[in-house]
Amino acid sequence: MSFDLLSEPWLPMVDNGGEPVEVGLRLVLLEAGAFRRLAGETPTVTAALYRLVLALIHRVYGPASPDEWALLWDEHEGLPAGPLDEYIARHPGAFDLLHPEVPFLQCPHLKITAPGTVGKIVAFRATGSNRTLFDHTTADDRLTLSLAEAARWMVTTLAYDTSGTKQSFTTVRTSEGGLANRFGTALIEGKTFHETLLLNAALYNPDAELPLGTTAQDRPAWEASPPEPEPDERPPYGWTDLLTWPSRRILLHTRQENDATLVDGVVLTPGTRLTADLDRVELMAGFRRPWLKGNQQGRMQPVALDELRGIWRHSQDLLLSSDRRWWNTFQAKLRDRGLLPAEEPKRQRPAALDHIADLVVDGLIPEETVYTLRVFGQRLGDKGGDTYFWQEESMPAPVALLRAENARIGYLIGYAVSLADDLGEALAMMQRDYHTTFHGDRPAKGRRQGTPVEVVTGYWPRLTVPFADLLRELGTAVLTGASETVPMERWGNRTVELADQAAGRWLHGTPRRDRLVLAAADCWDAYDDRRQDLRRIFRNGLARYSTPQEERVS
Repeated sequence: MSFDLLSEPWLPMVDNGGEPVEVGLRLVLLEAGAFRRLAGETPTVTAALYRLVLALIHRVYGPASPDEWALLWDEHEGLPAGPLDEYIARHPGAFDLLHPEVPFLQCPHLKITAPGTVGKIVAFRATGSNRTLFDHTTADDRLTLSLAEAARWMVTTLAYDTSGTKQSFTTVRTSEGGLANRFGTALIEGKTFHETLLLNAALYNPDAELPLGTTAQDRPAWEASPPEPEPDERPPYGWTDLLTWPSRRILLHTRQENDATLVDGVVLTPGTRLTADLDRVELMAGFRRPWLKGNQQGRMQPVALDELRGIWRHSQDLLLSSDRRWWNTFQAKLRDRGLLPAEEPKRQRPAALDHIADLVVDGLIPEETVYTLRVFGQRLGDKGGDTYFWQEESMPAPVALLRAENARIGYLIGYAVSLADDLGEALAMMQRDYHTTFHGDRPAKGRRQGTPVEVVTGYWPRLTVPFADLLRELGTAVLTGASETVPMERWGNRTVELADQAAGRWLHGTPRRDRLVLAAADCWDAYDDRRQDLRRIFRNGLARYSTPQEERVS
């Protein structure tokens, strides 16, 4: 039996006509211009498959230099067949899901272990004590997957599996969650899949240690010998090693049914634990240093998705220049001289955005271009053993903002986000104060500490579109030298308007009598006072960072 992922249809794509279609790895590369994007069953499937395809792009095409990148960019229909055929010839059978000796991304040593239900690799299936909201699968149900489905979920499991107790090969049963659970995977999207692949394919040359952190030993998991079944830990060899990180040992079990091969079981055991600082090696994530008590900043933390508040709140960390490469080079020079490391930058954006900024300098991308930044992520529950939520979000990525090195733009965006955050907290405080007046409600020990949902669900989701407009307008202002104050004032007015609407719905949405009416009115008045203070702070911030020739908007 054989299922060659190069030729068999298994990647879920959307073509330029908007129609869904499944294709193999070879076709999706050679005809990349015919597709719009990759779209899996869940955001986690999409992100995991993008990472796998990018690893293949780097190993086949590099590109090792800006000139090589430019030649690939000019191939609008797709990538050239020659380098791909040469690569396949060097690694025969490497992409066969059912290979008897080296099955793709699997551990054949596990064949002596009895397989469990295939539901273990399908995130929305209930297995054992791992319950889900709508699925009612029991241990007696014999689930099956097609080979294409199994391939997608296997790749996703390696990146996004939950933590906790797993099936053991010998004695080790516990394992931390898959690597991609720790951050939001950021992807710049172009007009076609061809553009998307190349925009996210920064220069790759292991012999020259490009990108930073990559060594000459770098290789994706399918080029390595099958892993030993026992779990281990190590640092990554480089970027493609990290893109295909073996956080689990896995082996699919198949059976024949009506002339079709189905996957009806899986062995899933702990795999390799990463021993490296994530911000030093992960290139598809943004990082920030959070403020701690005492006006101190903590260690770099990855930007992750929030269940309620949009990813646009981290637009500074994701879009604006962070001097990642300069800082890493500077650190290396200090270490060579035996000096102490310098203080880390406050943020660093995904490497693809530095790559795009360089392409503008090289004249390969117009500065007025506006791309889309998509962020995929999954949040595990408090104990890591189940999935709390998964999401895919997007926001505009004006190239002019990606290239902006004026710190003033960062401060302006910071004030815009702070206004939204502070108004959201004012709304939550209004609701908390009201409930505390009569019920003394306090989050019980062990309960998830969160913002009161009732009042802010009508606030946060409505800010996504206005903030996207703000980013586009700021990009235009940077490009043309126009005033940023006008779009900032527009954002401020819209944010306050949406907060007032959410507060009004809360105030009038629930019938109240007697003391409840008076208490709600008092809480509204307190909110109104906070809102006026926040608006004044916002306007003062704009005045501070406005250029002298700008006139304030009333």
